[in-house]
Amino acid sequence: MTLDHGVPGGALDPLDLGALALADIEEAAGELHRRIGVALRRIGELRADTALPGERSARWHVASLVAMFELAAASFASIATTGGSVVLPRIDRHPAAIAATMYAAPTLAALLGRLEQDRRQLAALSRSLEAHLDERHATGFGEQTLRALLAEVAVAEGARCALLVEHAAERASA
Repeated sequence: MTLDHGVPGGALDPLDLGALALADIEEAAGELHRRIGVALRRIGELRADTALPGERSARWHVASLVAMFELAAASFASIATTGGSVVLPRIDRHPAAIAATMYAAPTLAALLGRLEQDRRQLAALSRSLEAHLDERHATGFGEQTLRALLAEVAVAEGARCALLVEHAAERASA
C-alpha cells in the first residue's frame, strides 16, 4: 500500500516501515512531532488556518493526525482489552471529527499538546502489546500487524503531516 496525499516529493510506503523496532518507531514519531511543532510555530496562530484554494490548512493537517492517533490508540486499547480484533470505523477521516479536534484544541499550543499526549498514549499501549506487535488484526486501518499499523500512523502519516506543515511554513514565510 502506498500513501500519496499530495506530499511534495512523492509517496510514502508504510510497508517498508513494518520491520522497525518499537523504540525506533517511537523515536521517529517524536522527531516528526517536533518538526511539526517547529513548522506550526513558524506559521503562527493567525496563519495556521489559511490554505490555498483546494488545499487544507496546516491546523487541519495536524488535527487530522491527532484524530488518526486517537483512532489507533482506541484500536490498540480494544485489542489489549479483548485480545481480539475490534474494527472501529475510520472516523479520523471524517471532516466533522477533524473539525471537532480543531475546536477542542483552540490554540496551536493546545493542538501540539494533544498530539504529544496521544503519541505517548499510543506508545504506552504499544509497549503493553509489544509481545503481540507482529500479530495480524482486523482494524479500521485494514488487516495488518500491529507493528505495521503503528508504523503507518506514527511514522508514515507523521512524516506526511510534517512535510505538509513544513511546506505550508515555507509558503507562509515567503
